[in-house]
Amino acid sequence: MPVDRSNLLEVVDAAWDAAREAKLNDMIADGSPKDINRERSAVWVDQLARQFKCRYEGERHRTFWRRNCENKTEFGLHEFLFDVMVCSVSETKSLQKPPRPLKYIAECHWQIESEFSRTNTRDIIVDMSKLVVGSATHQLFTTSHRRSANEDVLGQCSELAARCAGELYFAFISHPESWKSAPKKPVVYQWIAGDWQQLSPFAAAQQD
Repeated sequence: MPVDRSNLLEVVDAAWDAAREAKLNDMIADGSPKDINRERSAVWVDQLARQFKCRYEGERHRTFWRRNCENKTEFGLHEFLFDVMVCSVSETKSLQKPPRPLKYIAECHWQIESEFSRTNTRDIIVDMSKLVVGSATHQLFTTSHRRSANEDVLGQCSELAARCAGELYFAFISHPESWKSAPKKPVVYQWIAGDWQQLSPFAAAQQD
């Protein structure tokens, strides 16, 4: 089943659980906290992308992210503009003789960016700006919980949210440094009619 408002929270929760399980015991002696946090951030993106990929299977769908090499032959890259991009492809013919098939992006379903910086919001604003220039049907930004300041982050990002073309979602998960000690459950918001509305497990019923 494709990902939308009705199951996005479920997808984010599943990715969060898988990422924590994969990296729960990675406190290796020769790894600095910065290195560990960087690796955990990469694992989060990897697990989130995998959750989307399994919901967009079939010949016409492609999911791009840094740790996925399946698209290297067709497109010559792993990551395509965003941390994660889910799309449909179509095909045209090359100008070579004899012509050969060339895949291209026909439709973008999801564009996803993730930024865990807690020192300031500049990095969040810069990365979320990428979603402003995107044109996917759905867009998702993920960042870390900021104690009681999540509302401040949402407020600052509202100006960008109003400029995003797609159906926009914003998720908070625990910062990688707290994955082992004091993790918080993910929280997901949707930008609707000029305001942020938190998704619940009953989002599908609320939508109907």
